[in-house]
Amino acid sequence: MTPVRISGLAAGALAIAAFCSADAQPAPAGLVPVQVIQNWLDQKDSWGPAYTAGPGWKKFMAFMHGEMKSLGMKITDLPYPYTRWYTSEFPDKSGWSLISDGVPVDIASYGTQSGSTGPKGVTAPMILYDLNLPVDQRQPLSALAGKIVVIKQQPYETLGTPRRIPLSVPAPRADGYCGNPPLCKAPAPAEPPPSPQWGNPGANDSYKDYEYRSDPDAFPTALFARTPVSVEASFRNRDQFGQIRPVITNVLMPSGAAAAVTVMDLSPLAAAGTRIHPTPRQFNVPLLMLDRVAGAKVLRDAAAGKTATLVLNAHEEANAAAYETVATLPGRNYGTAKDQAILLATHVDGPSIIEDDGGLAILALLRHYAAIPQEQRPKSIVVYLESRHFVPGTEASYPFDAVKDHPELFKTVVGGLALEHFGGLQFAEHGNEYSPTGKAATTYVWGWPNPFAVAEATAAIKDQKLPRAINAVPARPGINGKPQQPWLGGGFSRYLVDLGGWPGWHISGDWPSAGFQAYYPAAKTRVSAELFQNQARAALQLADVLMTKDVIALAPVWAHFDTSAQGDEFADDAYLNADGAKQIAEDRREILLSVRDGNYEHAVQALHSLRADTSRLMTPDAAEKMNRFVAEATAWAERGMAWKQQGLLVPSYAQTPAYGDH
Repeated sequence: MTPVRISGLAAGALAIAAFCSADAQPAPAGLVPVQVIQNWLDQKDSWGPAYTAGPGWKKFMAFMHGEMKSLGMKITDLPYPYTRWYTSEFPDKSGWSLISDGVPVDIASYGTQSGSTGPKGVTAPMILYDLNLPVDQRQPLSALAGKIVVIKQQPYETLGTPRRIPLSVPAPRADGYCGNPPLCKAPAPAEPPPSPQWGNPGANDSYKDYEYRSDPDAFPTALFARTPVSVEASFRNRDQFGQIRPVITNVLMPSGAAAAVTVMDLSPLAAAGTRIHPTPRQFNVPLLMLDRVAGAKVLRDAAAGKTATLVLNAHEEANAAAYETVATLPGRNYGTAKDQAILLATHVDGPSIIEDDGGLAILALLRHYAAIPQEQRPKSIVVYLESRHFVPGTEASYPFDAVKDHPELFKTVVGGLALEHFGGLQFAEHGNEYSPTGKAATTYVWGWPNPFAVAEATAAIKDQKLPRAINAVPARPGINGKPQQPWLGGGFSRYLVDLGGWPGWHISGDWPSAGFQAYYPAAKTRVSAELFQNQARAALQLADVLMTKDVIALAPVWAHFDTSAQGDEFADDAYLNADGAKQIAEDRREILLSVRDGNYEHAVQALHSLRADTSRLMTPDAAEKMNRFVAEATAWAERGMAWKQQGLLVPSYAQTPAYGDH
């Protein structure tokens, strides 16, 4: 990287610092100051990537453990068997190189989990595999055996258009699956997102609809119009980082290729330290990743059948010390039957200061609550630091899930937050120049379509003046009646579903343009401590909601009774007549108003009335669907009644702007 580029990046960081700090609210008492956050970021950045069981991860986990112990937290580590694959890390490229037709080529990154050539590398003819061609015009898999396969990825401009060519090569049948040796099991489907997607938002190449977004002038492109890289590079980068994943499984592995190179539609600085996403299972086709500038010559050489020498000198550490951590900051009722807790969840493994800094965001909140005497903390806090986000094979195929395997550690959880990717800057690309725009990367606050929860998320964005923030609720249409932004990386909020449907939010900065890559140093060029603190303030406001307000009223289950929102599950033909539709709507509204007021006794009665009305006013199929919601909601209302008797029910949502008597 040239001195000019370093200077440009630093200037961008200064610009975002001023942008974030100008109108932001003062930090709440106990929230760490900007300089402390900057020190955290600098320190973590110096450790390099936090890949599970690697040296950077060990230092990060030791830091987190030391901080949590100093706050008086109860810590449980949950080890699991793991084999660590590793090579040199950007900017140290000593473990990987490519000589194409006698000329050294600048390499952006390596393909993780792709085996090893050893220090001498592999020398073989190259062959071009062009993803821009229909499958019948590409080289057959049999022609790739023993060759260095050069993949030409499809450009971002084709995403979501008829010009995007399907891979059209089926995955081979496999009798066994090793996500990571020595654990082998059948492939498992990924868990569904924590909330269903309403409608078809189309390709992930643009901003979609929303509940609320701040700084509308900072989103210059129209909704659903492709976001150009000259404005924002995240959509393009996300497309490029993931294109090679199915090629590995369906093309490279079954072909018998000696090694491979993939050429991405990325400028050099955008590609530096690139990661495959999601992380593939281990495969033995040593892979290197190139930007489009360095890749141009390699594509020409491959088309001409020239010879190359590819080196990827990687190693494995069997029985590496991998573990996950669950820690508790006790609240005033800790250790009693009345104890309740909110969950703060994130992953602590990853390639970069932005992608894996969610643990630092959690630490900022913990510092605030630990400064409050335990007898004054309304709820305990359970922290879950997950280490499987970047393990090979992806989480769904790895036989370990702390929430399901250790329910005793999470039994008091009644809501939570997932925190990721704090402080990232927005980057754009002009030709082959890649630089910050002076704006924050987008902050997403994802959640469920409960009207009270939606209002709380919007309030946190507004109150904390969070720049370029989007309140997204994918399960219903947005304010323009169109599909909202899909819930990206919702696994850490999925825990709230698995634990029984508790309320919460996922606060995540967008990551691909500023810091998904293993790129160092980045703490002062791709991340802003001021923006980090701004996001932490918004997270703290939402954590306070879960600490002090009625979490039963915030639960996702009540979304089914909100008739004021767009995207109602029941169309006109669900009712036998117009009068029936009106009565059912009144029943649903009465239920939600009772929940708002904390009057769960009346909510139970209203739910029974709704069940009776469905059988005479709705079609049989619609009535059956509605009554499934009624049964689930009744259990929550009865929980509210029980909590009131036990003195656990906090002030109601009466007078909330979310759902008044309108």
